[in-house]
Amino acid sequence: MSDLKEIIKLYFSKNLLIVFLMGIVSGLPLYLILSTLAIWLTRENIDLSTIGLFSLTQIPWTVKFLWAPILDNYKIPYLTNNFGRRKSWLMVIQFFLSISVILLGINNPAGTILVNFLETDLIINQIYLTALFALFVSFFSASQDIVIDAYRIEILKESEQGAGAAMTQAGYRIGGIISGAGALYLREYISWELVFISLGLIILLFFLITIFLPDTVKEKTRDAGARDYFNPLKEFIFRVNFRRVLLLLLFIFSFKLCDAVAGVMANPFYVKIGFTNIEIANASKILGIFATIIGVFIGGIFVKYYGILNALLISGFLQMLSNLLFFFLSEIGPNYNFLLITVLGENISGGLGSAAFVAYLSRLCNLNYTATQYALLSSFMGIARTFVASPSGFFVEIMGWSSFFLFSTFFALPGLLILFWMKRKFPLKSQVAN
Repeated sequence: MSDLKEIIKLYFSKNLLIVFLMGIVSGLPLYLILSTLAIWLTRENIDLSTIGLFSLTQIPWTVKFLWAPILDNYKIPYLTNNFGRRKSWLMVIQFFLSISVILLGINNPAGTILVNFLETDLIINQIYLTALFALFVSFFSASQDIVIDAYRIEILKESEQGAGAAMTQAGYRIGGIISGAGALYLREYISWELVFISLGLIILLFFLITIFLPDTVKEKTRDAGARDYFNPLKEFIFRVNFRRVLLLLLFIFSFKLCDAVAGVMANPFYVKIGFTNIEIANASKILGIFATIIGVFIGGIFVKYYGILNALLISGFLQMLSNLLFFFLSEIGPNYNFLLITVLGENISGGLGSAAFVAYLSRLCNLNYTATQYALLSSFMGIARTFVASPSGFFVEIMGWSSFFLFSTFFALPGLLILFWMKRKFPLKSQVAN
């Protein structure tokens, strides 16, 4: 009973509730691009290969480490002096993020526009503009994540990082409900344009909330040496050892790879197999989100009591097995009850893995370089989601749904093999900063 009270007290502390709110505004644009956009394009009869290629609009999440040092070290005139470094950057980013979401929604991906160029009429498919605006959303969303991740790591104690990872992931999923199920429900009554405008205004609301956030302790005690653009990378490489860095980065790249490969096609799969928007919203966007929240809280508890590497190992196996549920659903057909089972399995295992993974990345960061190092490490995970997953639509067209989902399970093996090696040869205490 005392352990339960301790867990409740931990999760309902002021700083963890702030982390939860920040998770919501991080998840809203992420799920908009990863999930809702694919459903919208599928409903507009955009071909699967093009939808798969839309994962390339997520490139900013993959290379966000390139501009993370700017957000980590430099001030915005007037705003930084009045609101602090983290908050001032967050406010500017959230303003432009809300505008980008609105622009994405007011463009018709299935339409064309007539442009007169050098006295010649050119017909341009608006799908290219949709891709451009999706890229803007991804860029500002990735930039927002850089700041929020640094803020979370700096505002929490070391003992709170596991719970902080769980609260971040829980917030992500609530944001996913808003931009996932909320968007699909709204679409039954209003146009896609108004749906996206509504989501943009919600992000603007978080812009106002950001003004009242407390500053981090690190904000007042920054290391002047952190201004060197390459210091975060050099510190990490020398701390971990160059040979081990390569293997560690390969693990970060591969741990969520099976989820990424299958996940990019999950929503088009639901549409193509015959489920309605409301069925998808109820199963994937409502039940799935709450299943993920359960998973992340279990993951946070696992990290606290069993250690990060053990939590990663358990969740890695469960993620691999959950992909088989998609295979069985493709064989069974549009059976709503089995859709619920599939969604439960995928999201509980994915949530558990995400909590353990975020806690792991957070522990790898030196507090002098939180924004840059976390952005760098999480970018390697983004490579899997962006580049490796982008041909998924082509694989589906060649292999069919069943073979594709069976094939996707094998992508879990590299990460699991590296984990076994780390448990024996490379314990966590050898990886983290002193």
